[in-house]
Amino acid sequence: MNKQMQIPANFWAELERTVSEKVGDALNTDEVPHELLISYLRDLEVMARTACHSRQTVQIIASGRSLLGDRQVIGPKDCAFSYAHL
Repeated sequence: MNKQMQIPANFWAELERTVSEKVGDALNTDEVPHELLISYLRDLEVMARTACHSRQTVQIIASGRSLLGDRQVIGPKDCAFSYAHL
């Protein structure tokens, strides 16, 4: 029996908006340390690369990390959406 959690259909679209808002807020204020948000975005990107079927979602997360100054490559180069961070 597969006990994988079902992700609601609108989860990824909502996540895109949330990431955009958090990155925008971080760039406009110093309230949240960028390192914490970058770490959060790295985790989200790993999840999106394995569970999401939208290149756009991965690109939004990777772009957010880049805007915050993160240059770390996430995942192996031959995984899904491997060039989304470019």
